[in-house]
Amino acid sequence: MLPARVAVRFIRSSINLTGELYLRRIAALLASTVLLTSLAFGQDANATKDADKKKDAKDSQESRVPVKKGTWEITPLVGGGTGFGKRSSTQMFFVQVRGGHVLSSDHGKGWMRGNFEYAFDLTPLFEVMEPPQATYGGGFSPVVLKWNFTSGRRMVPFAELTGGALWTTQDVPFGTNNFNFTPQGGFGVHFLRGTDKKQAVTLAGKFLHISNAGIADANSGVNASIQFELGYTWFKR
Repeated sequence: MLPARVAVRFIRSSINLTGELYLRRIAALLASTVLLTSLAFGQDANATKDADKKKDAKDSQESRVPVKKGTWEITPLVGGGTGFGKRSSTQMFFVQVRGGHVLSSDHGKGWMRGNFEYAFDLTPLFEVMEPPQATYGGGFSPVVLKWNFTSGRRMVPFAELTGGALWTTQDVPFGTNNFNFTPQGGFGVHFLRGTDKKQAVTLAGKFLHISNAGIADANSGVNASIQFELGYTWFKR
C-alpha cells in the first residue's frame, strides 16, 4: 500500500506543479500583451501628435496672410467705368469707403482655400456723365458678400456679390427715376504690403447694373456697365 500512496502523492504533486507552470505562463502572456498594447498606443499617440504638428505647420504656411477670421477691413477707394450698348455714352465716377469683417475660418484646399467676409459700402459721391449733362448723387451697399482666396503669400484675390442703392439729383437715365438699385458682381486682388502684410493696394473690376426695378413708370436703366476700382486697404484684428 505504501508504494501506491507514494505514487499518488507524486502524481498529485506533478499535477500541481504543471498547473502552477501553466498559470505562470498565462500571467507572463497577459503581461506581455499589456506591455505590447501600451507600446502600440504610445506609438499611435506619437504618430497622431506628429500628424497634428505637420497639419498645423501646413495650415500656418498656407495662411500667411492677415485676412483670417476676426479681421476687419477698411478700404477707401475711387472707381469709374462705362456702359455698354445703347448706354455706351454713359460714364461713371465714384468715391467709396468699404468696411468688412471676416466671419469664417479658412476652408477648402489648394487655390480654392479661403474664407467668407461680410462688408458694407458707403458711397458719398457718385457721378453719372450722361449726355447732355452730368448728375451727382450718393448711395450705399448694405450687402457685400465676399470670398477671400488665402492660399497665397503676397496677394489675396477675392470674388464678391453686392446689392445696393443709389440716389441722384436727376433721373438716371433721363426720364426715369432718381432712385435706383445697384446690383454688382466682380473680382479683385489685395496686393499685400509691408513686413506685417497688414496693408494692401486693392484693384477690382466688376459689372454694375442700374435699375429702378419698375417702381417708376419708365425703367430703361443702365443694363450693363463695367467698373474698375483702385483703393488702399488696412487690415485690423
